[in-house]
Amino acid sequence: MYIISNAVKNISRNKGRNSIMAVIIFAIILTTAVSIIINTTTSAIIKDYKARFGAEVSITPNYKMLQDQESAKNFKPLTTEQQIQFGKSNLLQSTKFTASVQISPRNLKSLDESENDNMMVQALSGANRADGTKMPEITALKAKILGSNNPTDNDDFKHGLRKITSGKMYKNLNQCIVSEQYAKLNNLSVGQTIEVDSFYKDDPMPHKLTITGIYSDNTMVGKNNAEKSALSNRNNEILTSFDTAISMKMFKEMGNTSVQYYLKDPAKLSVYEKELRQKGLSKYYKVSTDEAGYKKVVGPVEGLTKITNTFLIVVLILGVSILILLSTLAIRERKYEIGVLRAMGMKKYKVAFGLLTEMLVITGICLILGLGTGKVISQPVANYLLADQIELSKENNNMGNEVRGSTQALGQTSSTEAEPLSKLKIKLSSDAAIQIILISLVLGGISSFAGIMHVTKYEPIKILAERN
Repeated sequence: MYIISNAVKNISRNKGRNSIMAVIIFAIILTTAVSIIINTTTSAIIKDYKARFGAEVSITPNYKMLQDQESAKNFKPLTTEQQIQFGKSNLLQSTKFTASVQISPRNLKSLDESENDNMMVQALSGANRADGTKMPEITALKAKILGSNNPTDNDDFKHGLRKITSGKMYKNLNQCIVSEQYAKLNNLSVGQTIEVDSFYKDDPMPHKLTITGIYSDNTMVGKNNAEKSALSNRNNEILTSFDTAISMKMFKEMGNTSVQYYLKDPAKLSVYEKELRQKGLSKYYKVSTDEAGYKKVVGPVEGLTKITNTFLIVVLILGVSILILLSTLAIRERKYEIGVLRAMGMKKYKVAFGLLTEMLVITGICLILGLGTGKVISQPVANYLLADQIELSKENNNMGNEVRGSTQALGQTSSTEAEPLSKLKIKLSSDAAIQIILISLVLGGISSFAGIMHVTKYEPIKILAERN
């Protein structure tokens, strides 16, 4: 107890020297606190955003290779089965499957039916195909089947343009939901079964669907359906599951599949591509990711993390070096004091413990002040650095516009229109606080240890002799 109380008294006895030491320790702890608080916050944001955003993968024809006639002959479009198989990977964050098929329900009316629909039928019915064969006779296109593997992730429902008002969302095979406008026009209600047909006149390929829900549809609000075409009116869309859509006979004949793959990490693209090749993806397709869009959104925050990491390392290296030097010089000045204590019979470890206690008390006071101050100034510092990173990101994006434009012209999707993460809510988490406390204690321990090792290697008689 005496050693601790004496150490505390020594701090006040040597105010000048300890004040300089305290200022330096405070500055180091403050910069460390700001860096770690920003770091832990941005790391959590990046991790969360990666989990929600992923990185969209595009599987598109390699048009450069297909310019060769021999390659063009061997090129085959991806089948629905292949696209589904490609979605089964542990590297993917999520996969969105969408199936669509245009239909012509014989026993149901559609909104905006007009002569335009019949004119299209007349143009296509019996027309010559590219291979010289003729198309079969068809009837008017009156509606569309849309199947999705994840209806809750549908943009229209997420943004409030569509909402279930009666019944519930489809869950099982051969269930569907229809719009209020479509239900009213055909006197439909939840629980009824409807029959949808293909647009082939002599081969309707009927399929029965049970209505489980009716939704309000505002997708056409404010839009002028100038063509007055049933097919262009989205109120005529019948929504069902992806499995239901691809199980329809008419889908196998004339349906389309759209798939969006989202990687957990864009850096895993090459691994995912290798996996796709093993599953049979042709060399005539190329695999790419919208890394530009991903970097535009998350890049500024990642840049902020790199800056704070670098700053933290530099500050700790310089700070420890300065503290070791100051501690060594300070203890050398106190050699006589230490020699007297040793001559009085105090053991080396007790002298060392007293000196360490002094440094830890100073460090503890600076830690409390540094944590409080760091918590306050971390937000404005982060805002300033992030704004700078966003500006730098915009400049890089402008330089790459020409390249991305040519990429999109080849059919690759891009999400670079997304806005970057421009606001961060910085907070002092428990993990950050623990890191700061541990670093501060280690900092105080290392700086005092160097000085202690320097002075305790001398015997008391030698110290006192040098003093004389």
